[in-house]
Amino acid sequence: MNEIQIKYENNQMLVSSLEIAKNFGKEHKNVLQTIGNLVAENSATKSMIYETSYENRGRQYPMYLMNRDGFSLLVMGFTGKEALDWKVKYIEAFNEMEKKLNDPEFLVQRSMDYLKSRCDALLLENKELKPKALFADAVSASNESILIGQLAKLIRQNGYEIGQNRLFEWMRENEYLIKKGERYNQPTQKSMDLGLFEVKERTITNPDGSTRITLTTKVTGKGQVYFINKFLS
Repeated sequence: MNEIQIKYENNQMLVSSLEIAKNFGKEHKNVLQTIGNLVAENSATKSMIYETSYENRGRQYPMYLMNRDGFSLLVMGFTGKEALDWKVKYIEAFNEMEKKLNDPEFLVQRSMDYLKSRCDALLLENKELKPKALFADAVSASNESILIGQLAKLIRQNGYEIGQNRLFEWMRENEYLIKKGERYNQPTQKSMDLGLFEVKERTITNPDGSTRITLTTKVTGKGQVYFINKFLS
């Protein structure tokens, strides 16, 4: 039997879709698809399930983290005796960790760890500001535009957890990208006026000799600095 791995992060008990797939004998891609459908059908799941990624042999792959409610929602449709056994084991593991988290000694230790981390962060703040400023200057001076998915990785590297899909959604909700119609996910006039995006046009010749034009939205150097600062602030 595999050991159940539940971790405590951002004041929540979380389990990964990778662990769920392994222990319940599912293909991870199928679990990802099921979770994606749950998120698309019910916006309330965004408070239970979080998009992230994991590294394998130097490459990043999509993954989700979920709390107890997200786990229960996901495995509700898993059937069979083995699946039932794993559901029970996970609920027991969640309960055991909850007891540990509520233990007075653990609460005191968590408080001490938090205070220490805050002190360390303040001591390092000046050292961190300089490289971030240099990074921003380098990006601003660059003529190279990047895809929105690459921007999501940059934002994660600078300390804010977000994936490509969530970044697209955030940009649409905040009127940086068009929400619907033929120009869906293309820059709004506001964001173009700010110089945050450019649209690359490409002509493709089809096998029958006809041609079609594709449009790709890319984030300018100025846009990269703008959005990174937005999320870091």
